[in-house]
This record gives sequence, C-alpha cells and structure tokens, in this order.
Amino acid sequence: MKKNFLFLLLILGIIIYYLAYHEKKQRPILPVILTLQTAPVTQEEINYLKKVNPYGILLFEYSVKGVFSPLPLKQELQKRLNRPDLLFFIDQEGGSVNRLKGLFRKKNYPPAKEFGDLAQKDLILAKQKAYKYGKETGQDLRIHGFDVNFAPAAELCVEKGFLKTRCFSNDPYIVAELADSFAQGLADAKVEPVYKHAPGIATGKIDPHSELSLIKRPLKDLLNTEVRAMKNAGKWKHLMIGHAIYTAIDPHQISTYSPQFYNFVRKNLNFNGLIITDALNMKTAILPSSSRGEQMHKALEAGADIVMPFFDIQFSFEERLIEINKITPQQIQAFNKKLKQIKKTPVN
Repeated sequence: MKKNFLFLLLILGIIIYYLAYHEKKQRPILPVILTLQTAPVTQEEINYLKKVNPYGILLFEYSVKGVFSPLPLKQELQKRLNRPDLLFFIDQEGGSVNRLKGLFRKKNYPPAKEFGDLAQKDLILAKQKAYKYGKETGQDLRIHGFDVNFAPAAELCVEKGFLKTRCFSNDPYIVAELADSFAQGLADAKVEPVYKHAPGIATGKIDPHSELSLIKRPLKDLLNTEVRAMKNAGKWKHLMIGHAIYTAIDPHQISTYSPQFYNFVRKNLNFNGLIITDALNMKTAILPSSSRGEQMHKALEAGADIVMPFFDIQFSFEERLIEINKITPQQIQAFNKKLKQIKKTPVN
C-alpha cells in the first residue's frame, strides 16, 4: 500500500513537472514593451496581455489622485500573467522628464545639465553628485516596483537644442563620465539604466517626436563625439536607439529599420545586450503604407531586439493583437533564444 502511494506521488510529480515545463515552453515572451490602457487593469486587458505575453510594461503616469502605486499593479500582473519576470519600465530622467512627481511631490529631481554645469568647475564633485542622484532615483523607483529606467540621456547638448537641460554637456568626455556615474548609481539601487538615444539624435531645434533628424556628420565625427559620449553603454543589458537618418551609416534608411545602423551601434559601442527602439507611434518612425505591425516586423528584421508599438487609445485589443501577430515566429524564437543566452552570461 505504501509503495503504491509513493508510486502515485512520483507519477503526480512527473505530471506536474511536465505540465509546468510544457506551459513554459508554449508561452514564448514576445519582444514588445507595452503601455497599459487603464489602471486598475480590466479583465479584457488582462486577457489581451496574456495572449501577447510582453517582455515588459512601460508606465507613464503613476499617481491617480495620489493613491496609486505601481508596485501592487506589477505584482498583480506578474501573478495573473504567470510571469514573475515581467519587467516594469519607466522614463525618469529628472528635470523636465520627471515621472515620479506624483509619488514624491516634495522631492527635487534635478536635470542632467545641472551636473554638467558643475563639471565645468569640478568634475569629481559632479560625478559624485550624479552618482548620488542616480542612486536616490533608483531607490525611489525600486520602492514602487520599477526594474529598468530609460536614462541616462547620454547625448551631446546642442545650444538651444531640443533636449535643452535633459543632457549633461556638449563635451563628450564629460557626458561619458557623468552618464556612467548616474547609471552606476541606478544599478547600485537595483534598477537597471538604459543609455539613450544611441548614438545621439539631438540636432539643433528639431523635435525627434515630430520631425526626422537628418544627421550629416562624417563617420569620424560620430565616433569622436556621439559614440565617445556613450562609450559605457555596453556595460548594461538594454540600450535605446532613436529615429533618425545618419548619412554616414545608412543614407537611405531611418535608423530604426536599418541593418547597417544596428551593426554600427553594436560594433562601436561594444554592445551585446538588447536594443530597444524608441516608440513606434512617433511621427518620425511611421513609414508610408506600413501598419504598426509592419513597423515592428521591419525593426526586428533589421536588428532591433525589442519594439515599443504604443498603440493609440482608439485601437481595440483585437486590432492590437492583429498588429502584434505580424511579428513572425522566427523573430520571437530568436528573441527568446537571446534572452536565455543573456541570462547565462549577464551583460554586466
């Protein structure tokens, strides 16, 4: 009787293991970062997220009348999607890009330029302050469940340029030093930094959300300035690129859809991690006669690892699924294979 009971337990254990393994195997993670339609999340959206199984979620606003924290939402999604590894992303630079203001109303999150200005007088002190600010920012993010921060903006400042106070300096050496300090501060608070927008897209007064940057800088200049400013980006797991045309790299294609561009970034930044596109709903990423799904497919085919489609609110969940399903099984398989490789050999 005892032997039969043990045998049944053994069989039951094998069945449970097989089902768990089979379920995991049948649920590949899609190379997309999505935004949420509502908070709290509706059952309809949960069903949609289950079908997609996204790599992560990006939240834009985090306070609903001062009572909403992302952490319970993250825990709920991880549980309901059966995805304990689901990542929460945020875009918290400080200064004008301050997504935490709803949660920490009395805190000052200074802009990057503040540290760059200090660096002109005392680089060591500026690095110390950038690290401290990065760590404090990371601690605040971690409290509320965030895993990855789309910062630092390690791009060169252009006088009266679009980034204004969002960048550290127009000196690539100073940018590299301060971005590294800020990024290390985030990492020491257990929040992963993401350098952006590789290798730099802030040209003059052009707003890259609405007008495509045509960057005509010679290759030598790109390597000595933009690339040098981002020289430490390869230390981390994720990297964000922007939408622009770099004539020295590929004069015919927007960077987002250019294989030459991704090869350039990986080679010159010594980057072996996951490259994320900037939002594909930006006017500068939209291709004539291409749907959002075709944009995702083309970006992944060119060399991106993760895409951010960011559907407009009028898109139904069914319509979003139709577009997401234009990501091919081969692209999904390649992404999941790379995820496993990165887990075995961490980038940093």
